[in-house]
Amino acid sequence: MGTGSLVQKSSSAQREEDRVLVHRCRSGDKEAFARLMRRHERQIYNFTYRMLGSEEEAEDLTQDIFVAAYRGIKGFRGEAKFSTWLYRIALNQARNRIKYLSRRNFFAKQKSRAGPAWKISSENLEALPDSAPTPEQWTMTRDLAAQVQQCLNQLPHAARQILILRDVQGFSYEELSQMLSLNLGTVKSRLHRARIALQECLTNRLE
Repeated sequence: MGTGSLVQKSSSAQREEDRVLVHRCRSGDKEAFARLMRRHERQIYNFTYRMLGSEEEAEDLTQDIFVAAYRGIKGFRGEAKFSTWLYRIALNQARNRIKYLSRRNFFAKQKSRAGPAWKISSENLEALPDSAPTPEQWTMTRDLAAQVQQCLNQLPHAARQILILRDVQGFSYEELSQMLSLNLGTVKSRLHRARIALQECLTNRLE
């Protein structure tokens, strides 16, 4: 059996386990939701941290996302994967939090701070497309990592989220299309523009 088949089988098994847990949640099983949270918490936190560039804000936002998911779980009908549904909530919550923080000049203050290293998790390295920066380029130094995060903070919300979801979280174009309610052509063009904007920002900072 090839690697692709193993990955597909693993993904199918995870989706089925999520489906069973969601069914139990909709029946009022709180422990089932706790298991769902443990299964997805790390990835959601990674997303919120890279969207906000702050550990404290990311922790608060992650908690808000799962609170919203718990309140809305009975309305989830299973048309899409649970992870896709969960990330739709995460995207909406992140958008609202970014608007809130922007009004308080949060990101402007972040520019003068050197945050913790911005890294790609090892499980997502193979998901990076050929046109994306290599893992070595992303993680050369803590200083460069901080520069990357600061450039991300400067990108428009839509560019930031699609770049993180594809090049860091490793979601497919099809999954992004579902999450963002965009056709595939729009997803690819937005991602291309986001990569260019990030590269230009980094070039200007490192010259």
